Amino acid sequence: MSSVEALFLIQLLSKVQDKSSFSCGVEALDRYLKQQASQDIKRHLAQVFVVVPKERPQTIAGFYTLSATSMQAVSMPEELARKFPRYPLPAALIGCLAVAEYFQSQGLGKILLADALKRIVAVRQSIGMFAAIVEAKDEKAKQFYIKFGFTSFHDQPLRLFLPLETVQRAE
Repeated sequence: MSSVEALFLIQLLSKVQDKSSFSCGVEALDRYLKQQASQDIKRHLAQVFVVVPKERPQTIAGFYTLSATSMQAVSMPEELARKFPRYPLPAALIGCLAVAEYFQSQGLGKILLADALKRIVAVRQSIGMFAAIVEAKDEKAKQFYIKFGFTSFHDQPLRLFLPLETVQRAE
């Protein structure tokens, strides 16, 4: 465990956390957390995980969402696509991942991504799942995911995937 990880907890979003003060610098992500996240949880459309400082559990330092999705093999690079059937492949979606501006550049994005992938791999033990998918909000976010082995879909450059076999081999 890194010294940064020792200072934070990752848990499900609850009423204890103050969503109103969260700001990551990307309006769509701020708005999602403040206005939509609780509704998605109630409707079982997504789970929202937050990272909070141990000393201030009401402060949201970052968050990510997980939900089920599917992907088409034809959207993957051709050399990989031809190994898979033409019907939709099961996947997990990390729909949002954001770190509050005050906490940026401390490695929390990497910690959130690793936590999400760990949870996805654990679920894979119970249900079939080929990949983790992320939706980068911009080119900077896309480059973040590429550093961790994600590959863009050829028809949606800001939507990326990571085969879960890759994650499991790295553990």
